[in-house]
Amino acid sequence: MTRIILQRHGESMANARHVYAGQSDFHLSERGREQALLGARALAETHVDAIYSSSLARAYETAEPHAELRGLEIHPSDQLREIFLGEWESAERDFLLENYPYEAGFIWHEYFGLFRAPGGESAPAAGERFEREIIRIAKENPDATVLVTAHAAVIRLFWGRISGYEPHEIAKKIPFPSNASFSYVDWDGEKLIPVRYSDDDHIKSLGAEILK
Repeated sequence: MTRIILQRHGESMANARHVYAGQSDFHLSERGREQALLGARALAETHVDAIYSSSLARAYETAEPHAELRGLEIHPSDQLREIFLGEWESAERDFLLENYPYEAGFIWHEYFGLFRAPGGESAPAAGERFEREIIRIAKENPDATVLVTAHAAVIRLFWGRISGYEPHEIAKKIPFPSNASFSYVDWDGEKLIPVRYSDDDHIKSLGAEILK
């Protein structure tokens, strides 16, 4: 059995500014860096054999404290990147709500699993891309524990897929994972088994004072 620990990146500068980042490359905010440190501290007693990350800065920077703690290399992957948002890349939420009220105000929230921004990647395609890469990583690391740092939308879509939900059900069944949260998945050699989703107790218990 291979255990995959998925961590959403800490708060990014895009999150702090209410921007839809997509595959635009934003760094972590100061708060996000604190969250990344708390994540590494929370897993300090957990054996980890390998670390993989989306090649985008906010995910890679979330993996760095884990790598420094363990002396491990980070393996970046373009296939772990966030959903590509086309014309919505780096757009502020208020701008999208004003200019795309139906897509940003309704479809994004109610039918996220079927969503596609103008000129962007479809939600089903992003979820499938991410799942393929997780399976590749799992096969590359048999009987190991692997940390993977990535992004909210692709983790959410992936979780819907492995939980057996249809795309139109995802918005109602699965929320976005919180910043710096952990989601746990097992690979038994044939299939991915969801274990626990968006666990952020480490942020609440270890970082309440730091993150006020």
